[in-house]
Amino acid sequence: MQIEHFTPEIFGTFWLRGVLFVLLFVSSLFFIGKNGSKKTQLYLLYGMGIYQLASSIGLDLGRIVNGTFLLSSHLPLQMCGITTYLSGIIVFYRKQFIFEFLYFWGLAGFIHSVLTPEFTTELNTFTIINYYVSHSLIFVVPVWLMLMMDMRLKIGSWWTNFLYTQPLLIFIMIVNWSVGGNYMYLAEAPLAENPLIFTRVWPWYILTFEFLAILHFLVFYYFGKKSSIDKA
Repeated sequence: MQIEHFTPEIFGTFWLRGVLFVLLFVSSLFFIGKNGSKKTQLYLLYGMGIYQLASSIGLDLGRIVNGTFLLSSHLPLQMCGITTYLSGIIVFYRKQFIFEFLYFWGLAGFIHSVLTPEFTTELNTFTIINYYVSHSLIFVVPVWLMLMMDMRLKIGSWWTNFLYTQPLLIFIMIVNWSVGGNYMYLAEAPLAENPLIFTRVWPWYILTFEFLAILHFLVFYYFGKKSSIDKA
């Protein structure tokens, strides 16, 4: 079934099933990783990276073949789309700047996509499961790299990543204007019920998002640095 938007009711049956699935899936991965050998941890990481790349590329190729690919909707320019690809790339191309970008934006995307989901693609069993798996992995992969592969945040990385994101936002706004899209929700506020969206008036809600991004990054930075110290 082709739909434009589907936003599950918070605390409804669909929402509860999704959150429960994510909790079980994420906790199972970390349980296996924590109790497994270094080789097991590495193979699981490879598996997660391959899944992220294969599922994202496969979905887009399927749309192209079926003639349903839309420049306004299916470019990987949503933050979760970007971090999904990065969570696959970093497994095989482990660079600090990718890790930090994925850590901050992946954790933010994971939290809001699971707690306030908004489906903007075909709605079927595969796409529903893939939505929760791929969004879970944009959280699991950077945390996995930190806890099991000894990657660390640089001092002040929360601020540098926020600043580096600004040119990306400008670029995506230009793309939105060119193709009539709403990537990164820079043209219109998301429809999902999110108590952190204080206004839906453009462009003021974008300024709210910027402020919330800083708060999120500070919290993630604190726990990321604390995890590094505790592990050391």
